[in-house]
Amino acid sequence: MHDEVAKGFVAVARFIAYQIIWSLVLFNIGRASLLLVTLGQHPRGADCRRHSDRISLVGMLVLVLAWLVIAFYNNAVGIHA
Repeated sequence: MHDEVAKGFVAVARFIAYQIIWSLVLFNIGRASLLLVTLGQHPRGADCRRHSDRISLVGMLVLVLAWLVIAFYNNAVGIHA
């Protein structure tokens, strides 16, 4: 019984993490960055639904790149401050 409750809790936590982080946050970051780069052309309409995982991946890459830029900036400028 305890294992079933634990498995259920893990399943619910995984679902919430997927829906909130991957489908909401990363999707919107990826979509905004793609719209910015393509000057509002892509992704639109059916492309959003069809390529939602790729758009979320772009959002994750944008966050990683932003983190790297901040890390390099702090490493280069933070030492001399």
